Amino acid sequence: MRRLPGIQLSRNSLTMSLRILMPAVIATVVCGAALNARADVFDDHTAYWMKRATSDAKPLESLTMRDSLSLKKIGRGINSPCIVVHTDNDNWTKALVTWGFRKGVNGSRVPVVLIERFVNYRGDRQTLTTSAGKDIMLFPGFGFNFDIGQVVPVGQGEDILCVAEGVLKPTAKSKLFALDGPATPAPDPAQRPDPTSHTGVIPTDFAGSWKVRIDGRWEGIWELDVEERRVFGRFISDETKSVYEIAGKIAALPHNAKLNIELANASQTIDAFLWTKDKSAMAGFMLMANRKLGFYATRIKPEAATEDDAKE
Repeated sequence: MRRLPGIQLSRNSLTMSLRILMPAVIATVVCGAALNARADVFDDHTAYWMKRATSDAKPLESLTMRDSLSLKKIGRGINSPCIVVHTDNDNWTKALVTWGFRKGVNGSRVPVVLIERFVNYRGDRQTLTTSAGKDIMLFPGFGFNFDIGQVVPVGQGEDILCVAEGVLKPTAKSKLFALDGPATPAPDPAQRPDPTSHTGVIPTDFAGSWKVRIDGRWEGIWELDVEERRVFGRFISDETKSVYEIAGKIAALPHNAKLNIELANASQTIDAFLWTKDKSAMAGFMLMANRKLGFYATRIKPEAATEDDAKE
């Protein structure tokens, strides 16, 4: 993987990055508040892949808008650079950032950095998060503490600083990296079987991405794969962006799967029944602490690759 090659300015990227940011409501979401964005390639970049991608990389002393223009995007649908920050608490953060200007009091343009999305993973439990958020505007002279998910004054535990001209710098106790392309492996060219290509239900019809809602309490994405009658995958929480392992098997009925999800302090046992006609949804119940709760999941259809993606 290449990292920060020679600067190559892109006229379109420069025009987009220099857009004037209009006044907006700043929303910081820490553990306990929901993020509604669906799972995408950004969610695939867990702490494991961030550590692996930066293991042989030299930390950056700073990152400017011009530097970022030479970076490849991490995947389809992601147009902003992705940075990785190893915080002073030994946590690992991924963040999508972009640069722009905001109109000042006297009509001047103030350079700012917009943290579009970020997720901070615990160093001791790399599938769990301490904070996550989006749409944070960072002005020169302020820092951001990813461990608590807050803009902070200089000297108050910040992991990165925004200095003059919107330059990002790490603090002495943190490390800043930039990803030049995806850190995760390329997707397997063998696509998941099309569940609508046949009648009846077969085990692989459970494979795919699912938007799941459990009793109105837990929402997120299930990423499921099937080998013979064994089901495995992960659950990405909409609320915290933590990632939990899924394991299970197809039951005697071909449209019934028994799944188990290991949460931080508990486990969920899922009894799922797939729609037998179009296989576009499944429902059933979740058992946790001897209490049964209903759930409903709908299949997320794969997005077709665009012409720009094909060129890459």
